[in-house]
Formats: sequence, structure tokens, C-alpha cells
Amino acid sequence: MFDERTVVNFGAGVQSSAMALLAINRHPLFMRSLGGGLPPRWIFADTGDEPEEVYSHLKVMSEMLGAEGFEVHVVSRDGPGLSEHVLSKESGASLAPFYVSDRHGKPCPIRRGCTQDFKVKPIKKKLVSWFGRRPKEPVTQIFGISADESQRMRLPDRKWLRFKYPLVEMGWNRERCLLYLSKNGVNAPRSACVFCPFHSTAEWKRLRRDPIEFQKAVEFEKSVHVRYDAGVTFGLKTKPYLHPSRVPLGDVDFDRQMSLFSMDDECAGVCGI
Repeated sequence: MFDERTVVNFGAGVQSSAMALLAINRHPLFMRSLGGGLPPRWIFADTGDEPEEVYSHLKVMSEMLGAEGFEVHVVSRDGPGLSEHVLSKESGASLAPFYVSDRHGKPCPIRRGCTQDFKVKPIKKKLVSWFGRRPKEPVTQIFGISADESQRMRLPDRKWLRFKYPLVEMGWNRERCLLYLSKNGVNAPRSACVFCPFHSTAEWKRLRRDPIEFQKAVEFEKSVHVRYDAGVTFGLKTKPYLHPSRVPLGDVDFDRQMSLFSMDDECAGVCGI
């Protein structure tokens, strides 16, 4: 029933939660897309800055998966969480994709290191602990990317890794995943750091309805600005902001702003699933 050399990147968001239910229910389309046994191990990479609703949902889904014989493993980068890490550095930190001004004065997201350092690397470290540094037999890593986000599909950077995207093979988009979750009585949150600059304006508006979570993002940006104004530039030439308007988050008029960027093309398929 289980394929011990198959693991799932589990973000505890909409798509990966839909996959969890597909696995729990032994859905025939999902089983066919896997082409073999079910993945016994599911890995959640914790940056330390996910919304509380994600951590609560992770607990619920872990219990549901555990009851059916699946294992959920939580991994994290050694040391402080992402926000503490950024604020503790002067340059070279694993920065989130803050918006800065380009040479024409237009908003531009910086190259981020957060996904690689706080998501991808801890997961790979876990895989190595299970299968070794150079496994003789391939290991399959499953991603919860849906058909409408197929541009986020990637090729592995290790010869012994195989990537698989069952929702894409099934032709399921995000809305189909939401419908399946609803039919099973599950309400999954959006999985992304509280202060992720790749939030759309609609997502910021949703987050603002939770004053505690929104204030976490506001205070984080304020702390970044305090350090920047004190001369700690983080290696950046202009002041970094969480919103592409380059207005402090607490002052953004979300009803008039439209996000200039989307995370869909940028995400490596680890965040937001």
C-alpha cells in the first residue's frame, strides 16, 4: 500500500490538504496519478512565521493522516525563525522578497533566500537523513501544485530525486481542491508566512481582518525600517517594504491598491500549497 521511497511536501494549505484527503480516501484518480503506492511520509517545513491558523490546521491534518497510517514530520532550519533571522543580520540574510525601488524608481521585489533556506534545505536535509546523500534508488518528492499553477513546476537538482505533481496530472485546479475540501468538511487556510511580500492585495485585506496576525506583519516591517534607518541596509540600496506600493503596511489603502506582482510565477512550489 505504501511506497517508502515517496514523500510529500506538505504546506498545510489548500492544495496539499486536498492531496491529504485524496490519500486518506484512497481516491482512485489520485492513486492512478501516483502510479504506485501511497506516500507514507509528509513533510512540513516551518519557518516559525506561519499564521496561527496554519499551525492549527497542521495539527488537525496531522491527526487525520496519522489515523490512516501516514506520518507528518515537521522540519525547520537550525537557529531562530525567519523574522528573527532577518532582523539579526546586517547583510546576506535569507531575506523575504521585499519590494525596493529599481533604477527607474519603480517597485521591484528583491531576490529572496527565505524559501531556499527555510523550506527547501530543511526538507532536503530530512530526505538525506532517511535515504542517504547519494541513494542508489530514486526518491520521489510530491508537490501540491494544482493545474492552474503548472508554471510553478520544477525539475529536481539531484539525480536521485524525482518530482511528481499529481494534481496537475489529475487536471485539478485550486477551485476543484476547495470543492473537495468542502465536501469533506475541511477548511484549509492559505499557507504562507504572515509577512510574505508576495501576498496579493486581496490576501492582505483578508489578513487585516485578523488584527493580531496583521499586526505581526506591521511590527516586523517597522522593525526592519528601524534597522534600515539606523544604517543597517541588509545589503539593499533602497528601503524595503512588504507591499509593492512601498507604503508602510499599516498605512496602505488596500481598497485602492492593486498588487503589482503575484507569487505564482516566483514560488518554487514549496510555499503557499
